[in-house]
Amino acid sequence: MANSDDIIRQDVRKVQLNILIKLDEICEEYGLRYYLAFGTCIGALRHKGFIPWDDDIDVLMPYADAKRLIELQDDFGEKYFVQSKETDPDYRSIAMRIRDEDTTCIEADEKDLKTHKGIYVDVYPYYECSSNKITRTIDILRSNLMKVLVNNRPPVNHGGMMAKASKCILTLYSGDRRLKKIDKLERRLSSVKGKEILDYYGYDVSLLTAISYPKEWFEKPKKIEFEGRFFNGATEPEKYMTKRYGDYMKLPPIEDQVVHHTYIKIDPYRSYREYER
Repeated sequence: MANSDDIIRQDVRKVQLNILIKLDEICEEYGLRYYLAFGTCIGALRHKGFIPWDDDIDVLMPYADAKRLIELQDDFGEKYFVQSKETDPDYRSIAMRIRDEDTTCIEADEKDLKTHKGIYVDVYPYYECSSNKITRTIDILRSNLMKVLVNNRPPVNHGGMMAKASKCILTLYSGDRRLKKIDKLERRLSSVKGKEILDYYGYDVSLLTAISYPKEWFEKPKKIEFEGRFFNGATEPEKYMTKRYGDYMKLPPIEDQVVHHTYIKIDPYRSYREYER
């Protein structure tokens, strides 16, 4: 018999799946590309659904297509909110999220921020990258600078040296100067043309290096099964996962089969607004 935590987890996944279905419908209507990414893509290929111990959905989108979602807020309706640094001023990420406004998902690093806090699907814009190694490295540095400026506070769990460097950067770029620099960096990264793509998030990127993928792996989406429905995967999802994770079909050690999010409160039945009263 399922316990209450298991029931809540299943209901959280239902909320996330419904967000993905809505995103799929809008992308299909407007000819936008998205691809199941990271652990979501592993789950689709290995389990035909969520990784058993996982609790989120991630998608990749071309930068221009992802930004187009902001203009399509009316199509998402009042239930779903397209969250980005443009639409939610206190939101501090260069990635985007589609949030269910009738639910609650409060994480440790955002508990004090005045942002929308519904359960979400992560949308990661990806960029083309230069074939010139020096230019690419400089762009990776630009991406790290942009993340510090957007976050507008020293990063957590990145060591004292990184925190000190971030404080210096934020002292140098404050107020309107910070916003103008973010805009300049974003315009630069989104203007690059090349034969490979990359995303500037998570384990895909470090201070000076990033995993890149052939652009043809992310052309016409390939339908892959996820939780009894079919969604867009990369054109070459197996190659994408192998380059990103190696033997992705092999289960990790038991001790690594854990949730990595730091939820303070997650509630698929009540809006976060009720907790903020």
